[in-house]
Amino acid sequence: MIKNFLRIAFAAIVALLMTACGGKDSAYQYKTQYLPVQLVGSEKWSILDINSGEVVAKDAFENAPSPIVDGMFYVMNSEGSYDYYDVSAPTQPVAGHFGSVTSFSDDGVALASRVGGELCVINRKGEVVKELPKDISQCSMFARGMAAFQNDNGSWGYINANGDTIVPANYRSANLFLYDDCAVVIDENQPNDSTLSFSVIDKGGKVLFTANSNEYQPVQPYYINGVMPVVKGDTIVCLNKDGKEVPNPIDDKQKVEKGGYADFSRTPSGDYIVFKDKKTGLVDKNNNVLVPIEHDNLIDINGERLIAVDGDVYHIIDRTGKAVGNVKFNNAHVSEDNPYATRGFIDTDLAAAALMMMFDETSCCGANASTTLMDMNGMVGTDARMYAGNNTLIMPQGPYIVQYVFDRELATASADSTSAEFNYDARVKCVIMSLNVNHCPTNTEPAIVNKVESRLGTKGFVLARDGIFCSDYMTALTLGYDKGIVNGIYYMRFNESVPQDKKKR
Repeated sequence: MIKNFLRIAFAAIVALLMTACGGKDSAYQYKTQYLPVQLVGSEKWSILDINSGEVVAKDAFENAPSPIVDGMFYVMNSEGSYDYYDVSAPTQPVAGHFGSVTSFSDDGVALASRVGGELCVINRKGEVVKELPKDISQCSMFARGMAAFQNDNGSWGYINANGDTIVPANYRSANLFLYDDCAVVIDENQPNDSTLSFSVIDKGGKVLFTANSNEYQPVQPYYINGVMPVVKGDTIVCLNKDGKEVPNPIDDKQKVEKGGYADFSRTPSGDYIVFKDKKTGLVDKNNNVLVPIEHDNLIDINGERLIAVDGDVYHIIDRTGKAVGNVKFNNAHVSEDNPYATRGFIDTDLAAAALMMMFDETSCCGANASTTLMDMNGMVGTDARMYAGNNTLIMPQGPYIVQYVFDRELATASADSTSAEFNYDARVKCVIMSLNVNHCPTNTEPAIVNKVESRLGTKGFVLARDGIFCSDYMTALTLGYDKGIVNGIYYMRFNESVPQDKKKR
């Protein structure tokens, strides 16, 4: 059975990172005044100055630029590698042909690797500040001068913006210093398989306090405004940096609640996006209307600028609802897709071994033929509407992404889509284990697959037909790769298995 949500939340390492003006003392993660957009009628990507409302690079890119942090961004080129750009000269790459990259931080550095090469800290000119040790397999983007790294043993630690190891790799997982000078880490040694011990450390690695999931389950794995919200029993409380329960410093929603809204959510700047009669607006903490409730949706960018959505058309407004320029667009790239850069090569023996550790003859990644959504309910939220029409749950496991595919949708929506009910008796049909090796040499995929296939006999699997391996328990495994992604698919029932293609890059 899959363990509780806390394990999954921490395995993910980093929550969604929104791009926004701010800085090291802001509730927003980044400094930016630019937004990658697709203008109405165009499939190409442009760059919009959200302060002036003017387009500074029209239809300049085939692929979506990354979030633009302190003027720096990256774009995938036609070869499938990445080039960095400075918004001051947005059509000429500063440096390029990196196999794996992160966004820049306001420290002026990023993490990148070339195919076959080590991870490096680079500056705004694309110059190497420091080459990281060869045993560092992946590293997060920088936040508040620190980045989390993982070594070949699977342990996590931290480096600073100079590439120096500040916190040794002594942790099972490590979260970023997103909004505060402390971070949440998972300790290596667990009391038992269902309990997680987590610690809060400062930027020097000093442990501020330690707790476990029997006491608290973090709502989010980072501090903001000096506190971390956690679940205690059936209630949410806040922990300060000493691990003491304290009042929520931003609990100012009472006046907003009296507005009679269908729903509302707090922005990092302290305003509230509110919903009423299927429309959206913005109010301050005293329930004073800032943006009238007349838009289909609002997306807060930086506290001063928002994206207003009306039908299929987006446009920029300020926090009073006034239009900023007259540019219309259909799509915007506002969040970091992957806050990690990966070394330009991997140990194929370790990659094969890691895949084989995830399954045996009767189960894969904790699921077996009798596992239902009820057994895995710690992986889903409370709003069933989010899962209607979806039959897959996704979680990372080490360098792999694991997808649990169920035999039917996870939730069924009502006729008017205003509510939904979980299908708790839905069963796991198969488990997909995926590893992205696009940043590695082109012989990496067949090397991993060949090594796994040659060792499947030690796990009780023999070749049955057409690349399908079967066990005595009638479970099955297939292996393949396509476009730089290695996939192992574990079927709970052999008669449902399908062979995979093996397509080289």
